[in-house]
Amino acid sequence: MLDFRRFGLDVQQVVATRVLRMMAGELSPREVRRMITEKQTAFSHAQIAGAYALLNGGPLEASCAMMKVYHRSVSANCSRLSRAR
Repeated sequence: MLDFRRFGLDVQQVVATRVLRMMAGELSPREVRRMITEKQTAFSHAQIAGAYALLNGGPLEASCAMMKVYHRSVSANCSRLSRAR
């Protein structure tokens, strides 16, 4: 089962870290490009996972499969950004 509390905290941390780095002028062009491509990739993967789960299960399975994709992406960002300093 997904831990939505952890997911919410990780999202908050990723957004706060990126905003603070932007304000300080420390956000590299590479990180800006990465922010955009990661969102596009996560969206595409979530749609595929959701469609597959919908065909093999139902709406609940589809939403869980989609959230797992986003959770995995946000967790990876959270870990990477916390190590970057």
